[in-house]
Amino acid sequence: MDISAHLLITLFVIFELIQLLVFWGFIRHRYGLSLQQLKRLTEQLAAGLRPKSYYINGPPLVGHVTQNLERVGTRLEEIQRQQQEEDFNLNVLLANMVEGVMVVDQRHVVRLVNDELLNLFNLKQNPLGRTVLESLREARVEMIVRETILGGQLQEREVTLESTAVAMRHLVISAVPIRAHDGQIRGAVMVFHDITRLKQLEVVRQEFVSNVSHELRTPLAIFRGYLETFADNPGLSREELKPMIEAMRRHSNRLNALVEDLLSLTRLESKQVKANYSSLRLDAFFQQLVRDWEKRRDLAEVAFELKTPKDMPPLEVDVLRFEQVMLNLLENAVAYSTPPRKIVLSATVDGDHAEIRVADNGVGIPPGDLPHIFERFYRVDKGRSRNSGGTGLGLAIVQQIILSHKGTVHAESEVGKGTTIVIRLPLTQDLRHPELVEGSASRK
Repeated sequence: MDISAHLLITLFVIFELIQLLVFWGFIRHRYGLSLQQLKRLTEQLAAGLRPKSYYINGPPLVGHVTQNLERVGTRLEEIQRQQQEEDFNLNVLLANMVEGVMVVDQRHVVRLVNDELLNLFNLKQNPLGRTVLESLREARVEMIVRETILGGQLQEREVTLESTAVAMRHLVISAVPIRAHDGQIRGAVMVFHDITRLKQLEVVRQEFVSNVSHELRTPLAIFRGYLETFADNPGLSREELKPMIEAMRRHSNRLNALVEDLLSLTRLESKQVKANYSSLRLDAFFQQLVRDWEKRRDLAEVAFELKTPKDMPPLEVDVLRFEQVMLNLLENAVAYSTPPRKIVLSATVDGDHAEIRVADNGVGIPPGDLPHIFERFYRVDKGRSRNSGGTGLGLAIVQQIILSHKGTVHAESEVGKGTTIVIRLPLTQDLRHPELVEGSASRK
């Protein structure tokens, strides 16, 4: 082969190499750009971001890939939206439940709680990621979790918490095992029902029944004893019968007062009493109250002191009910005062409320009894109150009437120096009744 032939072959190879390089550059430029765009697209999808566009300028294969990626992205968005809706619904449900809820896994590690459970156990730290025993410090709750997961059955227990970290609570705990598709138990859902209020009401009910029974026992026993005496001695003289009949009349009156107070208190607590509001001037009302009280000759003499400012605005109250309140308070003040008896009735304005005080110079109330004096049948001096004819319901009725007027009532007392009952009632400027009712304090 001559030199010219070698030269032609060499030139041909060089030309082919140049074409190959040009083609490779074109392919690298075109596909390299597409691959870079595809890389950025997949990175956005992996980060959970929605790409602005799925279009990539490239060969058909790249187009097919981007179409599939767009379907994947749309599906991921749909799954994320469904997950967010489920999370929102779950959070709303848990946040609005009055029961505490806790979800634990098979290792007794807390995975989910709601705010009510945190409040029930007064938890300051988030219990997620810690075991039940570490979080709640309650071995009985841990035992319920253990029995639920090991036994695979619903567990329901009533537990009383007496930890120093929280006030005593009575709980009904229900625990349900969580089963996977393969039937294996993966944890438990626990619901904590707080029945403390129900327990307290049950105690109140029992005490109420016991107190009513005790109050009824004495007059009924007296009636029965005297009736047996009458039956065994039909020839008793009038003089012999007189003290017995008088005792029966006295206990009959007390029994009737007890029944009336019970009915009154029941109507007040059940909101069955229809209020009849009128405008009342306290200065005139106090004066009439004292005048009517002084006509009761059977009562010990009492010195009254009235204190009301000249510009005291009128109150809008149910006059008859408010009169009942003041008479109950006066009777208590007189019954527990020591001679010389002095009762101070005063009224002041405190912001948008009227503050009314009934103060006596009596024996006072011990600090331990003070929070309970508005409870039904509660007596500080049981023997003295019963002998004075009290039913033990007067202050409970007072409290219910004041609450119905959207007011408050409490007691201030010091042993040996007397007691003051403080009533706060809202002042009403826009009166519904223009006439001023001074009212009469006499109860017929």
